[in-house]
Amino acid sequence: MFKNSANTVIRNYAKTSIKVSKKLGILGVPFSKGQGKTGVDLAPDFLRENGLLTMLNKCNVSISDYGNLKLETHVTSEDNSPYKRIKNYAEFMACNKALIPRISEVLNENDMFLILGGDHSIGFGSVAGHLLHTPNLSLVWVDAHADLNLHSTSYSGNIHGMPVSLLLKELRKYWLQADLYQFAPKCLPADQLVYIGLRDIDPFEDYILNKLNIKAFSMDAIDRFGISKIMEMSLDALKPYNKIHLSFDIDALDMYVAPSTGTPVRGGLTLTEGLYITDALRVTGRLQGIDVAEFNPALGTGDDLESTLNATMRIIRKACADREGKLTGIKENVINLSKELNEK
Repeated sequence: MFKNSANTVIRNYAKTSIKVSKKLGILGVPFSKGQGKTGVDLAPDFLRENGLLTMLNKCNVSISDYGNLKLETHVTSEDNSPYKRIKNYAEFMACNKALIPRISEVLNENDMFLILGGDHSIGFGSVAGHLLHTPNLSLVWVDAHADLNLHSTSYSGNIHGMPVSLLLKELRKYWLQADLYQFAPKCLPADQLVYIGLRDIDPFEDYILNKLNIKAFSMDAIDRFGISKIMEMSLDALKPYNKIHLSFDIDALDMYVAPSTGTPVRGGLTLTEGLYITDALRVTGRLQGIDVAEFNPALGTGDDLESTLNATMRIIRKACADREGKLTGIKENVINLSKELNEK
């Protein structure tokens, strides 16, 4: 049935004439209040301490590290929030309002950008900022979860399960009290969104995925067709001249590959599949923005942390670099952090 699919894949995105971006801007967003577990805010600095910049420099990527986004420590009381069911709404808005203009600043000086989360609620500000700079944008959301709930449909009230609904043109009318047009006026049309790796979806999210005819490839689909065919179909669904934003939640990977994350789900992507996704997007020459979210260095054993760190670093390397760079010093740093956390 798919005997010619390899040729189709090559035609779509494996073009030898592509010039890979060399200038990469990195910004950490150590935000953790979109969910309930502490430690995810440690990830940006932990990745740096474990040789992220050195690794990318060895891959022939010119790095500009902008440090971490400065987060407000004093925000409006939750009593004034228009959405009472959302936890830490004011903090979420303060973080993302600060993040949105920074994306254009980084892109004005670089070919592409990498956002180091933080929980996945920062995907709203990252993509919204990207849309301001590059309106002709497509979004690939790699995640075990759809993150598509509204303020009125979320069971938990955790806003890391809602960022995509804030971005979609078709759902903006349900967020009128957020005044999104004041600071995030550009919306993403539903036909330029592709999900990969879904396996834990709430009923409302399932309804919206079908109602808006959003391209959503579950793990069942990946197991059935294979990741090569899934990427072929994903790229066929996106406008061929749009830039691409990849938002990668580490929990998209199987929990045995990346256990140090806040909401792990069994039956996820293998590391090979995760790397294939990022590489397929990179070689289009259109990948311009990348988020990596939900890596939590405070969760799991030392072995869990080492496995998740290795997977996260390899995903970043594959997305940003056109050749391999070595990962060094990971084992020692993981052991040291595990000792520190156990002493607390």
